[in-house]
Amino acid sequence: MGLTSDYAERDDGRDSNSIEPVSKRVKMIFSVMANPNRIDILRILNSKGSLTYSDLKAQVGFRSKKESGKFAYHLRKLLKHSLVALNRAERKYVITNKGKLILNLTRQIEERSVMESGNIYVRTRERMEEFNTYKITQSLVRETNMPPELAQKISEEVENRVHRMQGVYLTTSLIRDIIGSVLLEHGHEDYRSRFSTIGIPLSEMVGMLSDKSHDMDSVIHNIADALLEEYNLFHVIPKDVADLHLSGDISIANISSWCMVPDTIFANIKEMLDSSTSGRSLYGIDGIDDPIMRVGMLCTILARCAAEEVAVYGVSDLLGRDGVDRASMTGDRFARMLMLISSMRGSRISFLLKEFIEYGSKGMVGELLDGYAYYVKHTSSPRVSIVLPAHDGDGHAMSTEYVDKIVDISSMGGSVAVSDLLVGSKGLICRSRYTNLVLHSLSMNLPRLAYESNNDEVYFRARLALLLKPIMTALSSREAMVMENMRHVLPDGSMLDTGMVINMVDLPSSISNVLKHDDIVDVARKVQRTLVDKGREMGYGISIAMIDDGSASRLSRLDGERYGRSPTGSEYTQGIEVHAEDMHSTDASSRIAMLSNVLDGGVTITLDVSNVSTAVARDAISDAMERFGFFRVINRGVRVCSRCGSRFNTSITMYGSMNRCPNCKAPIISIK
Repeated sequence: MGLTSDYAERDDGRDSNSIEPVSKRVKMIFSVMANPNRIDILRILNSKGSLTYSDLKAQVGFRSKKESGKFAYHLRKLLKHSLVALNRAERKYVITNKGKLILNLTRQIEERSVMESGNIYVRTRERMEEFNTYKITQSLVRETNMPPELAQKISEEVENRVHRMQGVYLTTSLIRDIIGSVLLEHGHEDYRSRFSTIGIPLSEMVGMLSDKSHDMDSVIHNIADALLEEYNLFHVIPKDVADLHLSGDISIANISSWCMVPDTIFANIKEMLDSSTSGRSLYGIDGIDDPIMRVGMLCTILARCAAEEVAVYGVSDLLGRDGVDRASMTGDRFARMLMLISSMRGSRISFLLKEFIEYGSKGMVGELLDGYAYYVKHTSSPRVSIVLPAHDGDGHAMSTEYVDKIVDISSMGGSVAVSDLLVGSKGLICRSRYTNLVLHSLSMNLPRLAYESNNDEVYFRARLALLLKPIMTALSSREAMVMENMRHVLPDGSMLDTGMVINMVDLPSSISNVLKHDDIVDVARKVQRTLVDKGREMGYGISIAMIDDGSASRLSRLDGERYGRSPTGSEYTQGIEVHAEDMHSTDASSRIAMLSNVLDGGVTITLDVSNVSTAVARDAISDAMERFGFFRVINRGVRVCSRCGSRFNTSITMYGSMNRCPNCKAPIISIK
């Protein structure tokens, strides 16, 4: 990235191949930044916003009167070269765009020098951070009840050993191994035992076992997740990509399942069961005569083969193929099948009911919704979702009857999405008529990229393209590992397609609040085209999406720590949320609809019907059916007792301070 004025046409007669001398302007800027006090001034203005002269002086650390002249000298230097500006109306100083650019360059140089010098840099499961003996001391005292004086001595010896390990890729597990070795050498076997790890620190294991809200199944699941996450992060995922995740440039949501299973499976049930009968037996399912029971059994198997969701379709085809009347899929039998699926551990299951409409079985959809409502009512934490079509086979809007059922189901904590496309419950789009394995748990931190691009849209898209190269290399290797594993799980002859989707974190706010562009849709279209074209140039077919996978909160937290405030001015989001009372905003709805058309991988659009009347919720759902290609309905006000299944809204006062059921005193589950 050049800061010289090479954009101007040369007229000095020099050969175009000669080395261009550094301009006086660049030399002057580097001389200005050679003083750490000036860098501190820029950092403080960048994190705190505009400040008065006295506030800025105090924040930088010039508190005495004797230092006033020195502070004024440094501030004048920054003002002279337009790195800082004075808002004369408010008498406050602000950092300029040029100042932000120089500060970002300084930060990047600083981070790179830390990583490439002899300084100690440790990779945790969450982030990269500089080695700190105080943290070792804290951990020893907290986890082993070691006296602070002894913990300090152990920490100092660990530090000496780590300093001698030049060029080693340091991780928290390696640091803990060194600590354990030092403890054994000093004869502290008891402390070493308490400080040991089994994928997670022993102290965390003890905490989970003592917390009665964790059953044995969840304890085992959490331990396995911790083991796999650490293994994949430090031994499977390429180091440069792992560092991008830990530093917060990207976020990987399902690290523990990286090399084993896809994030989402779009399962064509009919095609899979046909393959099992023509190939090898699929866990004995082909010996079951009842087609509905066969669907349920296959779903329980598939739920263990995806990290997030299995979206099921082809059920209506299956019933017709076996000569079974589709009307045999009654609401009662459907509810029992869903309860069977929910009794098994695994990912979420979504049933796509669009095909029942296409076969003219409109009445059956109402029957299935009744069965789903019964399932939700009698399940404390539903793991199954329903995806309904917005229109029938003739293109007519779904009847008011179905809208009323959706409102009732959401009031009990059920999960209903609406779309005429083949999509998952979060809006991920299926682009294959075969069983489709989708990898989509990698998200780009767009607010950070936009912020560090100094409001330059072209530079922003160029950095996105550069970031895509290591990402696609990692996803390609992941695709090969997942496909190899899934061929051993699914029946011989199954037609498998894979799809790679790049997730965008807070794309709308990055464009409007950071890049300062009003036309969000136009810039989003350019971003999508940049990434898709770059992927095609590298030999990969990718889609771009905004699917909610939980990465936004992690990246928002890391950027808040890094910059002192959020670049967008608020918490990051993935997807788009609309409250029922705001559906009347035509402009906003149109922009959302256009944005969802641009992102070919899908967008999580959430319609929140919390704390509104039934009539308002009904009208909002009907409007959304006409305006959005996909949306899911949620009611954040629903909470459920984990033992007796009683439903409560947020206005009900819970038992004591423990958020427990007023009826049976069991813990309350918040459904989102």
